[in-house]
Formats: sequence, C-alpha cells, structure tokens
Amino acid sequence: MRKVFIFVFILLINKMLFGQEISINGKKIEQGQTVQVFYDDLVTGKLEIALKIVAEKVEVSLDKGRSWQEMEKGDGYFVYGWRLLNDEELRPEFIITDSSAGIRTYKPNVRIVYQKKRPEEAVIQVLEKIKLFYEQENVDRFLEFFSPAYPEWLKFKEAVQNDFSNYKNIRLRYRIDRKSFTTDYQGAIWDVYWDKKYDDKEGNSYTDSATINMRFEKQGPSWLITGMRSNTIFGSTLFGAKADLEIEESDISGDAYKPIVTVRNVGSTAATNFTVKFYTSSDGINYTFSSPSHTISSLAGGAQQTVSHNITVGSHYTLKVVLDEENSVSETNEANNTVIKEFGL
Repeated sequence: MRKVFIFVFILLINKMLFGQEISINGKKIEQGQTVQVFYDDLVTGKLEIALKIVAEKVEVSLDKGRSWQEMEKGDGYFVYGWRLLNDEELRPEFIITDSSAGIRTYKPNVRIVYQKKRPEEAVIQVLEKIKLFYEQENVDRFLEFFSPAYPEWLKFKEAVQNDFSNYKNIRLRYRIDRKSFTTDYQGAIWDVYWDKKYDDKEGNSYTDSATINMRFEKQGPSWLITGMRSNTIFGSTLFGAKADLEIEESDISGDAYKPIVTVRNVGSTAATNFTVKFYTSSDGINYTFSSPSHTISSLAGGAQQTVSHNITVGSHYTLKVVLDEENSVSETNEANNTVIKEFGL
C-alpha cells in the first residue's frame, strides 16, 4: 500500500512540475492530435496557441525549430498569436525555461492544418469553375481543375477538345446529391447530377444528364478532381455512355465450397451477354478454370446481380473471378473486371 501511495505521489509531483496543456483558439488539444483550422476559426485573424504551464519563459517554433518566438506570459499560461496568410501545416514545439533557469523542450506532436477556405466552399468553387470554362469552351482553363494523375489525362483532354469542336451554345447546371470528406479533409467524394444542353453544328438541340461520382483531393493549396465515375457529360463525344462492370474482394461472400459474387455495373448503360468465370489455384500463380461459365444476359447501369458457383477442390485455395473475359462489353474501365480471394490459406 505504501509503494502505491509513493508511486501516485510521484505522478502528481511530475504533473505539477512538468504537466502542460496545449490549446488552439481556446480548444484543448491532446498530444498527437491533428487539428483542422479554417479562416472563420481564427481569433482576430490569428491562430492563437496557448500553453498552460508553470514556467518562467516559453518560446514556440512553428517551422520545425528554424526560428523561435517568445510567448506572452499570462496567469498560469503562455499565449502566442500567429497570422496565417496561406494554406499551411504547422507542428508547434516549445522551449520551456523554469524559475531555476532549467531548460527543456516539449514536442506535443500536434499537427495543425490550416485551410483558408472551408473544404466544402473550395470544392463548390471547383464545380463552378469547370462549369464556367466548359461553357466557354476553354479547354486549358477547364483542365486546370483536374489532377495531372487523372486517369487517361491526355485522352480526356482530346475528348473535351472534341466536344468543343462538335458542340456550341453549351449550357450546364448541376445539383449536389451527396458529399463526404475524409477525416483529415484532404479528400472528398461527391455525387453530382449534371444536366447539359447544347447544339450541334447543324443547329440541332440536345440534352444529356448524368449523376457523376466525383473524387477530389487537396494537392498543395488547390482542390483538384482526381476521378469521375459514370461521366457521360465531359468528353462525351469520344467517351460516350458506356457500361462499366466492376467486382472487388468485398463482393465475394458465401463459403469456400459455394462462393457467391456480386457483379456490379457502375456505368451508365446496360451490359449484355457477358460471362462470369471462376478459376482456382493451389499456389496463387497457376489457375484452372472451374466449369461452368455463367452468362448474364443483361445488367442495367447502376444495377447489380449475384452469381453463385460450386467449387470441388476443397476448402484451401485461391479463387479468381473474371468478368467479361471475352471483352464483349465496351466499358469505360476494363481494369476492374478481375478479383482474387484466398480461402483457408
């Protein structure tokens, strides 16, 4: 009992002598925490960092120790205001001087991510800009809002240019149906309904519409589009409306003897008369076809269908499922038609 008392007493003494509490704009922050700060959160235009501690002097660095600023001393705490001009990431660390001139460092491993615009506002601005520049048929300004890593970027540019060569009087409107952000607010997935009205060179009028699953990432100071699933609006003269068969490991259920796969068409048009084939392997390298082959006569855009298959090789093997192995369906993405899953290995 005496040892426990001494241990607790030492902990209390350490907390009194060395305990510190950090807060950002008046909110207590735990060690190792990532804090999202936006312009509206600033105090008189500044990021206010406070350290609650008993000390003689505290200095703070926000640039990994390259420069240090003395914090203003208050009643049991020290505070420093930093004026943020651009989007940036800060990791505060402190040099603490106590009353006996002892010096120690404190690195709370806190990550402060500042974005001048709230992510929702920034993504809406991207939508507004691509709408504007597409209507103006300005391909270079339009593509400024797409990541260089956008799939088939050069082909996409060619497709958009082809739109502008074949269309005139383009009018766009959009509606946001669903929006979500990653926990660190560095990425987003939005479902956006687009309606496009346009005329061809002969003066005939047309209307196209589609709900596009749009992916955004914050790359440096800018939010950029990194992907668009079910896109039949931008670059439609080359890409057009297509099916897109897709299967992932999570689409396989059932057991080793009777696996069940969920086949999805995430494209905008129906996929017809395509096969679903099952293969097994004992080493994950050499695969053997497991008959029979299954045929789906029609799968509408946005629909899904389950297929079950009997396996006779036992309960320990690697399963491979291939959709449309014969490439009879024209798809926007041919790289998502195969999945592999291990059973009992």
